[in-house]
Amino acid sequence: MTDKSAFTAEEWHALTDAPLLVTMAIFAAGEHGPISMVKEASASARSIAKPGDRGVATELIAQIAAEADSKEARHDMKDHRGKDLDVAIAGSLADLEPAAAALHKNASSIEAAEVAAWLLDIAEAVAKAAKTVNPKEQETIEKITAIFRVTSS
Repeated sequence: MTDKSAFTAEEWHALTDAPLLVTMAIFAAGEHGPISMVKEASASARSIAKPGDRGVATELIAQIAAEADSKEARHDMKDHRGKDLDVAIAGSLADLEPAAAALHKNASSIEAAEVAAWLLDIAEAVAKAAKTVNPKEQETIEKITAIFRVTSS
């Protein structure tokens, strides 16, 4: 089983940023008022804090989630804000690339697929929190899916 020790410090940082980058991308793509903002933030927090049983990647996801939920990780997200929402989405998606590369390089294909599925679950939970998934949110989910695409070896 893969754990934190399999990754360089830079790769690990990219992985622990990934849940919040996914959240930020979907949040920026959403149309919200104050109530939906609270619902989306709550959905993200629940999905990150309680990832559930994820097969062989459960321990790796638990390690990623623990650090993603830290105050330092949330502070790091301030660096990913853009001047407008499209810039924020594009920046968040671009910053997910190193996490996907680290997974492909260091984790088994099964673990990488399970981590990717968890990240997509976070995206979908945030998008669905405000009742409907709008086209921009769906497009962003599809881009996240493409970034973390896992092919069997």
